[in-house]
Amino acid sequence: MIDVCICTHNPRMDILSLTISGLANQNVKPEVFRVILIDNHCIPPLSESILLPLIHLGIPTLLIREPKLGLQHARIAAIRNTTSEWVLWLDDDNEPTPNFIQVGLDFIHLHPEIGCFGGKLLLPEGANYDRWLAPFLPYLGIKNPGEELKITQVDQWTDAEPPGASAWVHRKVLNRFLQNSSMNVKFFKLDRNGKNGLASCGDSMMMRGAVRLGLSCAYVPALKIFHHIDLVRRSKFFYLIRLMYEYGKSHVILESLLKGLQPIPYHYQLDRDFFILIRDEFFKEKAKGSLFFGIGMIAYHLGVRSEHIRQHKNKPTPFFPMH
Repeated sequence: MIDVCICTHNPRMDILSLTISGLANQNVKPEVFRVILIDNHCIPPLSESILLPLIHLGIPTLLIREPKLGLQHARIAAIRNTTSEWVLWLDDDNEPTPNFIQVGLDFIHLHPEIGCFGGKLLLPEGANYDRWLAPFLPYLGIKNPGEELKITQVDQWTDAEPPGASAWVHRKVLNRFLQNSSMNVKFFKLDRNGKNGLASCGDSMMMRGAVRLGLSCAYVPALKIFHHIDLVRRSKFFYLIRLMYEYGKSHVILESLLKGLQPIPYHYQLDRDFFILIRDEFFKEKAKGSLFFGIGMIAYHLGVRSEHIRQHKNKPTPFFPMH
């Protein structure tokens, strides 16, 4: 049996119902998986009735309430309430295709060297958005690197590293993640904290644990999720600018947690060099017809620079050892 864990905070109930229905429609036997719903300080609290489509099919379910707000806290609660060798993480706006669990189980059987893997995160059919939004979609949880299987074992981000939404993660990697959570308070600065928090990279913190345990990450194109992101809310330009700024900060925090305090790259040190960096980045994206994304990349680099400077003004904090 595998555990399917859904962490949620004040979800859109109609969309969460699609996630539950997608699991109810899986083409595997009910005893193959259990669904755990983590209510992360939802107001009002979620009712177990949302799980009825699964319960009626004989699929085991569990509703957990985690009062500490934040995705990392919700994930920790899920890990502590599961014992299966593999956990499948879904967001509360993910709709898995009917063969999603079966494809994942088949991949696990064929690849014992894997510590985490995932697949495509696609917009649902008929989703409409303005063309200028397209370069931002990977930062909003849309992923489609193609039809080639990718397996890597490197201590850096690659297409093979799965996002938290739709990620299959081995228990060894989860235990490493749980251990890391107690070593540095900055661990909880990674990833969302309610509707307004836009920090990220908690997914990478989890998945990098695979490499450090001698396991690999994989991208499996046969795995498909429809990601029902709120395009109305997330296509607001100032939201995206804030998001990109927080991505920049989070990337620096992630690397410092994994490898210790990092030297400031030269182009972030002097104002003159930094101006050249953001100028070139802006005009590169503008030449592609992505003026708004060019502004977004300026925000990203501002986030990177501000976090580097902040860290070097303060005492370095403990980082997570390789072994």
